Amino acid sequence: MNEHTLIHITQGSLRHMNPMTDMAVLEAGRAAGIGEESFILDAGSGNGTALILLAEHYGCRGYGIDIREDACRTADIAAADAGLSDRLEFTCGDATKSAFPDGANLVISLGSADCWGGPDEAIRACAVLAGENGSILFGDRVWEGARTPPEFAREWPEVRTLYELVSAGREAGYVPVWLWHATPEDWDRYESGIWTHTATWLRDHPDAPEAAELAAYLEAIQDEYILFGREAVGWTMILFCPA
Repeated sequence: MNEHTLIHITQGSLRHMNPMTDMAVLEAGRAAGIGEESFILDAGSGNGTALILLAEHYGCRGYGIDIREDACRTADIAAADAGLSDRLEFTCGDATKSAFPDGANLVISLGSADCWGGPDEAIRACAVLAGENGSILFGDRVWEGARTPPEFAREWPEVRTLYELVSAGREAGYVPVWLWHATPEDWDRYESGIWTHTATWLRDHPDAPEAAELAAYLEAIQDEYILFGREAVGWTMILFCPA
């Protein structure tokens, strides 16, 4: 089973594909000064939730790209249902190899750092897309403390501390101006959504060729979250503005 199929099955019904909330996205938009004249790029737009929220509340325009065809279809349908197809465009493709429209007031990367090779590379790439005047809304996992179990840390070398993410933004020429951190309840809600959706899919598709692999994956991520992840890993959003 390839990674995109796995994500589609486990996260397909989730509103957000990370443990963030609608209110947090809207607060970030307010902090970034998003309005009717604003244009937003979302690199790794998933189901389009963040762009749709911002366009609904602030009247902005937006362009999103995601490598998963099913996510792009979901985003297109959701934008049409919200009456926003004239202001939002979603494209299926690789953000690292695609040409983006110019003039973004805000570049978003929420949980999509891996497509560039990691958080440091992602922040640098967003800085290029943002140009001289655009801001960056970056979201990713972070270590919650300095005492991470070694066996867990080795499995997630791409996870940074909050300070390291802030430092990466500063090195790219930006100043952190706003911060949001997921609560344990946010994480539990997000993980439970994956568990519920996956268990339902397995119950509805008991004879599917990928059922055994998916069942093993579900058990593995549950054990990982319960034993280490819930205590050791957090999720944060940082708004960076040009220095």
